[in-house]
Amino acid sequence: MNINSDVMYAETKGDITILRFKSLSDVSGINHAVSTRGGGVSTRHGLESLNLGSHTADDIENVRENYRRFCFAAGFDPMSTVLANQTHSSNVRVVTLSDRGKGVFKERDYTDVDALVTNYKKIPLVIHTADCVPVSFADKEGRAIGIAHCGWRGTYSRLAAATVDAMYQNYKVPPEDLICTIGPCICQSCYEVSEDLYQSFIERFGKSSALIRNGESFYIDLAVINKQILLSKGVLEDSITVSDLCTCCNTELFFSHRGQGPERGIFASVIELI
Repeated sequence: MNINSDVMYAETKGDITILRFKSLSDVSGINHAVSTRGGGVSTRHGLESLNLGSHTADDIENVRENYRRFCFAAGFDPMSTVLANQTHSSNVRVVTLSDRGKGVFKERDYTDVDALVTNYKKIPLVIHTADCVPVSFADKEGRAIGIAHCGWRGTYSRLAAATVDAMYQNYKVPPEDLICTIGPCICQSCYEVSEDLYQSFIERFGKSSALIRNGESFYIDLAVINKQILLSKGVLEDSITVSDLCTCCNTELFFSHRGQGPERGIFASVIELI
């Protein structure tokens, strides 16, 4: 599959196509991937075919088989994956060996978790999105990794900053040692919001090109704001890569809430220490 991206590339194994960031692929000791829509077993309208959302209307056995296929293609052990329990919170969970497999193949014993960090190898950290912003964190020295689900609420609450803090507090990884990626998400042109939300973001983050008013329409660039948040925490600009793929503009490639409506599947972003 050819994708129109300057910062990501595609790999295909069988019927499964995954995407990887060039910047993270250059970091030793890291495996990562972003799923796409094709090659799965889900048939319900809007979920076809590689739906990875266990909380959707899909049959859980379909989701588990989709995980097996995706993880096989990307080089992860599906039974070791750890999923957040996303509620648009600002909570970060420190993942240990006891969490291995929680989310799809084992029940989670935690709630309200939208970011994960760990220093254990071979535990893939997983978040789900369908327009929201996936932010990944890799220590260039190989000490730890993290991943965060930043919708507008997570962005507003600066979840990415909380994840940077968690990396330092738990593993002594300073911001300047982080390699961060901001994954495929909805672009500014597709993300029209209410005036109230627009004004709230201006009050919190200040006026910038990430917040645009066009007549009576208002637009937010969540990816750019998350980059600003990372920069404010001391992550180096050259160490932040922002995906140039919009989920809403590319519904043949990604699931998108704005592009498809509420009856849609979920794709995954994953990162692992190896």
